[in-house]
Amino acid sequence: MVRPEASHHASASLSMQPTATRFFYPDVALGAVVAEIPSLERTTASIEAELGPLYRKLGLRTGWVEAVTGIAARREWAPGEHYTEAAVRAARRALTDAGLSGGSVGALICTSVYRHRLEPTIASEIQGELGLGRGCANFDVANACLGFMTGLVTAANMVALGQVEHALVVASEDSRPVTQATLESLRRPGASIQSFRDQLATLTLGSAAAAAVVTRATHTGGRRRLRGGAACAAAEHHGLCKGDASGMHTDSVALLREGVSLAHATWKTTQDVLGWSPHSASTYCLHQVGRAHTDTLLSQLGLPSESAPRLFPWLGNVGSVGVPITLALSAEQGLLAQGQSVALMGIGSGLNCMMLGVEW
Repeated sequence: MVRPEASHHASASLSMQPTATRFFYPDVALGAVVAEIPSLERTTASIEAELGPLYRKLGLRTGWVEAVTGIAARREWAPGEHYTEAAVRAARRALTDAGLSGGSVGALICTSVYRHRLEPTIASEIQGELGLGRGCANFDVANACLGFMTGLVTAANMVALGQVEHALVVASEDSRPVTQATLESLRRPGASIQSFRDQLATLTLGSAAAAAVVTRATHTGGRRRLRGGAACAAAEHHGLCKGDASGMHTDSVALLREGVSLAHATWKTTQDVLGWSPHSASTYCLHQVGRAHTDTLLSQLGLPSESAPRLFPWLGNVGSVGVPITLALSAEQGLLAQGQSVALMGIGSGLNCMMLGVEW
């Protein structure tokens, strides 16, 4: 359950106040984790082709975005396919893999960054399509690209407290609307090199969906135990990445610098909670942002590059789905063996960072 670090005195100085929130779960596991990948590929080159006038104006060559980000393509949902349909498919597969019926689910949590409306919750739509029944609580959790991990912790707390026996965490991202809005913005006559840099992050976004069942470890025979982890915040940097329906505006250099600094503190606390050494994990499932983020994070934390699967070259930045889809595909490809330790590592705008350990 959640265990915030706390001082022993109410009048403690700022230096004695909590530096991280710790999570520890003696009997919580992942019953299943699955990914849904869209059928349509949209290459970075095709996006750049739509910005031909701006590229000529700025003297840029096709291939610049891929060279900078390492992202060659991303996926999008087929025309007429709603992103919530993918979340429903992922949820059904997760329940099947976990050997559960919909009626056994006590809570459904949707953690998507993208949402096509403000209310009602996207979770209620997904639950209605799944037919989970009136005894299942549903709600949305929003925490930018850390949404899914926040959803896992929320579900794990409910299971650990005995509020529910099984919970579903789902997320589905749809990058097309915000990508199109950004392309329209950059095609306007007033677009400049600065506006292009500010909105570059939007051009790296991709679509995908994921779902996970959170349950008691006794239901999984002790496999895929969600052991715990830590979360840290540096909210003084909340302005480094701002997004809405029209696009994202990012100070990429500062975001990378401050994000890695925050990751250092989070990783240190996570190792303390789990009793890990720096290389206890066999696989590191990172939030998939791009090449610079991945290379810098691994280098600064001293983690082996070959142990961090890279999906961003062909999926792009898939928001809250980045960490769970890396875990799901690693499992599908046979990269995870029973008993191995897996680190889930996410950084999201805010700035927030969360890391969790799974004993596969």
